[in-house]
Amino acid sequence: MPYFELKKGDLNFPPAHFADLDGLLAVGGDMTPERLIHAYQSGLYYWHHPMKHIKWWSPDPRIVLETETAPSVDPRVFPGGTTTVNTDFEGLLRFCQHYNNEKEAMSPAWLSERMFRIFMSLKNRGLVHAQEVWREGELVGGFFGICLGGLCFGEYAVESNPGAASFAILQAASELRKRGVRLMDMHKETARDDQIEYQEISRVAFMDLCRVAAPEYQTASKSDLL
Repeated sequence: MPYFELKKGDLNFPPAHFADLDGLLAVGGDMTPERLIHAYQSGLYYWHHPMKHIKWWSPDPRIVLETETAPSVDPRVFPGGTTTVNTDFEGLLRFCQHYNNEKEAMSPAWLSERMFRIFMSLKNRGLVHAQEVWREGELVGGFFGICLGGLCFGEYAVESNPGAASFAILQAASELRKRGVRLMDMHKETARDDQIEYQEISRVAFMDLCRVAAPEYQTASKSDLL
């Protein structure tokens, strides 16, 4: 099935139901905080190899974690670990780069400097939830996503010690539940964890949630268009 090619500067996306069987909807366009927010609101996410065209996806079904039914955090998941919220987001981004940016692999998990700046911009606008995991004063893992209304769009979960990513995701679910966030979108491999049981919902149901829970936000200022 053919995909759509986006133009730079045009933030509009084609309807998500035009995505192919793998969930690929469109390629191209420029990457800015503004476009990324609009993608979330449209039920889309980006996922592509570095140095190639940006790809926009809307799989069916969608992988999510419901915060109300997420399991309680078991200390045995990561003994001796503690978490903080939005305490060292820049450090967590650099941590993601350290463990994902393998020049030999150049996988879609690569976190570019451009995306680093975009995520920092969204953090400055109060849209990021970052759950950092520490052990003996050292950053050993974490999770972060972009929160719009009642949804958190997960971006990365990372760990240097086994169990740290699961610990971060479950702690994030607990913190987000307190904030009224009902659903964590775990769309990409970098935001999932095999030790946690996720739910599946249809693309149509997810799009409805996006329309209700991720309302329109003010467009980014010129200084945000990185």
